[in-house]
Amino acid sequence: MSRHTLRTPIRGTTRQRCLRLASVALVVASVAACAGVQTRRTDLRDAVHSYNIAVRWGHVQKASAFVPAKQRAEFVARKRRAMATMRIHEVVIRNVQVKAQQTQADVLVQVSFSVGSDPTIRTHLVAQRWRYLSSQWLLTSRKRVEPNALDSAKPGDLY
Repeated sequence: MSRHTLRTPIRGTTRQRCLRLASVALVVASVAACAGVQTRRTDLRDAVHSYNIAVRWGHVQKASAFVPAKQRAEFVARKRRAMATMRIHEVVIRNVQVKAQQTQADVLVQVSFSVGSDPTIRTHLVAQRWRYLSSQWLLTSRKRVEPNALDSAKPGDLY
């Protein structure tokens, strides 16, 4: 009587099984890598949005969660002093460029604000540099930039 019965179908050689297993492993690894990149971009989107909204509404302590720990105390003190004399009216994320390694991103933000009782609304462009450190996105630097220094009209890579 044959070794193979109706209950044990013939599956192929050991080599074919190894090739199938390797193919499945490759597909799983590819999907996991894409999911990791997408998760990191989603985390960046959430961090940038949460930070800028917190600053816009004057929630300095919440915003400080996105600043490296060594800089938090200075950040909170400086932002509280600034927020005492200014009112932010609008924050618009204009451009996000994620670097190839997915560990750094440059974000261009447009901030509209007024100072004191002056009714004039001013608009500044602020370049923010974000880095993926210790499994989270942190704002590592920010500076005001001139509108003509960057092509701010193009939305660019918004995540």
